[in-house]
Amino acid sequence: MNSGVTGFHQLFLLVLIAFLVALIARKLRVSYALALVVTGLATGVSHLLPKAHLDPAILMTVFLPPLLFESAFNLQLDLLKRDWRAISVYTLIGTFSSTIIIGLITSVLMRIPLIVGLLFGALISTTDPISVIAIFRRLGAGKRLTLIMEAESLFNNDIAVVLYTVIIGIASGGSFSYSSAALQFVQLALGGAILGTIIGLLASRLHYELNDHLIEITLTTVVAFGSYLVADRIGVSPVMTVVAAGVTLGSYGTQTSMSASTQLAVSAFWEYLAFLVNSVVFLLIGIEAAFINWGQRAVLALVASLIVLVGRAAIYPISLLVNRIGGNIPRSWQHVLVWGGLRGALSMALVLGISPRFRYMQYRDVLVAATFGAVLFSLLVQGSTVGVMLRRLGLTTPDHPSIAPGLHTLEAELAAIYGGLAEIERLQTLESHPTWALQQISKEYRDREAELYVHLEILRPGYTSHLPEMLSLAREPALLAEKSALAAARKKGSLEDAEFGVITARIDAELVELRKQRDSGNRT
Repeated sequence: MNSGVTGFHQLFLLVLIAFLVALIARKLRVSYALALVVTGLATGVSHLLPKAHLDPAILMTVFLPPLLFESAFNLQLDLLKRDWRAISVYTLIGTFSSTIIIGLITSVLMRIPLIVGLLFGALISTTDPISVIAIFRRLGAGKRLTLIMEAESLFNNDIAVVLYTVIIGIASGGSFSYSSAALQFVQLALGGAILGTIIGLLASRLHYELNDHLIEITLTTVVAFGSYLVADRIGVSPVMTVVAAGVTLGSYGTQTSMSASTQLAVSAFWEYLAFLVNSVVFLLIGIEAAFINWGQRAVLALVASLIVLVGRAAIYPISLLVNRIGGNIPRSWQHVLVWGGLRGALSMALVLGISPRFRYMQYRDVLVAATFGAVLFSLLVQGSTVGVMLRRLGLTTPDHPSIAPGLHTLEAELAAIYGGLAEIERLQTLESHPTWALQQISKEYRDREAELYVHLEILRPGYTSHLPEMLSLAREPALLAEKSALAAARKKGSLEDAEFGVITARIDAELVELRKQRDSGNRT
């Protein structure tokens, strides 16, 4: 059978398994990433997909760019202005400290050369916050903590990969001096940041000339993969380049060059692509880990996991500096940042991608086992308990102790009223009904709305203080329903394309504004 067809079959089966796991995880309310890793382990042990492996070249060039780009594109820089100092310190000092601490301890305990220990320290210092951020959002952790965790991880990966590149260059036969190593680090990191920013600005200019969401989605895809390939070709950090391009396009390009409709379409596309890629990668992590002989490597894996935690614990002393410069990171947040620093596919790709030019290839199996062990420990143990930690530390939105009888019915009726009012606004725009009739119906809705407020306040005192947030949440599905109805009218021929474009542009602008308000509404 053709190898390309076989590869497609394997990919299809991975996507199918991921879909089934997603349904089950949603039903059981468990971590999707954790469920995928466990399923991957079971799949690998049973040899259900014998040819499915985590190929480092494919992971780095096909899977990694969209993951990095999606995170960078959606990073809310405006909300991070308050915490840029803290994130910078955690990213720079934290990554260097973690690499050195892990490298030194690993070299001593595992009796391997220091340069090999430092290589392990660099590649294992990359973090993967995907599953942790999902838990944060599900449990209602503070927006500021979530943003710090996400941004620290994104930029931390940039620095860790650059360090890995410098160290593996030295360990592959290159001459070493502190000045040359520092110069190479600056060249990789700064060169990648500059190149990515330039690509992001050029893409933003192209978006300004376009007004077609399909073409513009394609352009963002070209930026994500093209920036990685160009950076790799000219010798700067591809990871840094993709992140810089994504941040520039997401923070600058969307505001200056993209219409509201394009913003929604691009965001939806990258949200889906990141979900799909993450699903496949987490499955492959489990499958790949199943091929390691853990009977001989279990102690090594456990020791490596503990060493990695010690390295991550550098966050505690670093937080003293962060708080001295106004970071205001509580001790409870520091616990979460340490325990929630999960490792993932990037660490595994880096260790699997060690080339034969590496002078210490006899230690490669040790590094692979140590890396896989640390990754699995973080995903299975830390990932499954970080939610408990959040609750114990009181960092989640408390559930209401009881729900008054009839409350859900009243809330549903209130949401329906909001939807009805949104539809009246649409009808007024179309001028398809007499104004006096729409005003009368709107008054009836408003009168019923006021009655519901009274009943809701009786059932739960203080309820009306949350009404602005409720209105925002209810208005989004109402606007989406409005847009869907317009699409149906255009399909039937009762609405011209030009009219459809004008009205939906207004709806998309409202949707974008609502989502911005929702994202910036909770900074604590």
